[in-house]
Amino acid sequence: MTRTGFRQALLLTFAVWFVFVYGSYCVAELIAGRTGFLSDLPFDLLAVFLVALTAQALYPLALYTVGWPLMRRWGLLAAGVLLVAFTQSLINLAENRLLGVIPALDSAHLELIRARFASNFLSHAYLCVANAALLVFLVETRRSAAQRIDLARAEAAAAEAKAVALRLQLNPHFVFNTLNSISSLIVTRRIDDAEEMLGRLAEFLRQSLTSDPNGLVPLDEELATAETYLEIEAVRFGDRMLVELHCPAALSQIAVPNYILQPLVENAVKYGVARSTCPVTVRVIAERHEGRLRIQVLDDAQPSAEAHPAAGFGIGVDNIGQRLTARYGDAASITTERGAKGYAATIILPIAAATGSKP
Repeated sequence: MTRTGFRQALLLTFAVWFVFVYGSYCVAELIAGRTGFLSDLPFDLLAVFLVALTAQALYPLALYTVGWPLMRRWGLLAAGVLLVAFTQSLINLAENRLLGVIPALDSAHLELIRARFASNFLSHAYLCVANAALLVFLVETRRSAAQRIDLARAEAAAAEAKAVALRLQLNPHFVFNTLNSISSLIVTRRIDDAEEMLGRLAEFLRQSLTSDPNGLVPLDEELATAETYLEIEAVRFGDRMLVELHCPAALSQIAVPNYILQPLVENAVKYGVARSTCPVTVRVIAERHEGRLRIQVLDDAQPSAEAHPAAGFGIGVDNIGQRLTARYGDAASITTERGAKGYAATIILPIAAATGSKP
C-alpha cells in the first residue's frame, strides 16, 4: 500500500461521505425549509468523519483482493461492506443517543432503536457498495498505470539491450577485418607496417572499450574515429587509398549514435580500395539536407563483378539499419547505391532527435 494510493483513496472516501452523502442531506433540508440540522452540525460532522474513516477500511481490502477471481473478490468485499455498514450504524446510533433522538438505550425504546439501526444499516450498506466500487476502480486504475509503466520500462530496457548487442556485434566484425589486413602485411613481409597497424589497432580498441556502446557522441568525434580506422588501413594501402572528410563546423556537435560510420568505412575499404588496382578516394561527407542530417560514405572504385555486393554492404548495413530503427523508428534511414562512379551509403538522421543525449 503506497502512501500516495492511500491518500487518494482517503480523499475519495471522504468526498463520498462529506460531499455526496452529508452535502446532499444538507441541501435537501434547506430545500424543505428546515434549518434545525444546523444546531446538530458539530455532532453530524464528527459522526460523518468517523463513518468515512470506517469506510476507508475497504481500501486495504480492495488492495488485498487484487488479481482474485471476480466472484471471490466481490464476495469478500461484500462481507467487508456489511461489517463496515454495521459499524457505521453503531456510530449513528451513538449520535442519535447524544442528540436525544433515542431517549435511552433500554428495552422500553427497543423498537425505536431497531428501526433507527435498520434504516441506517440499509443506507450505509448501499453507500458502502458504491464506496467499495470506487475504491476498486481506483486500485485497478493505479494498477493498470503501473503495469503500463513497467511495460514501457521493459520495452525500453529490451530496446537498449538490443542496441547494445547490435553495437557490440561490430567489434568482432571490425577486429576480423583489421586482423585480416595485418595478416596480409605479414604475408607480404611488410613487418614494420604490420607493427604500426597493430599499434593503431590497440589504440583503437582501447577507445572502443571505454565508450558507451549505446551512447551518442558528437559528429566530429565519430568522424575522428572513422578517420583513425582509415589511417590504420592507409598503412596497408599507401597511395592506393585517399581519404577526404567534410563536415561544416555548424554540424560538428550534433550527436549521432556511437560507431555508426564504422561499418561503412570498413566496407568502402574492403570492397572498394582492396579490390581496385587504381587509387580510390574514400569520402565521408556530412551536411544538412532538407532539414535533416545527411552523412554519406562514398568511394569511387570502378564497379566490377568482384566489387561491392549488389544488394547492400552485408552485415554492417543491416546492423546500422537495426540500430537506427531501435533509436529513431521511421525518422532515420540508411540507403546504399552503386553508380557509375562508385558506391554510396547514406545515413539520414532527424537533427532534432540527434541533438539530445538520448531520445
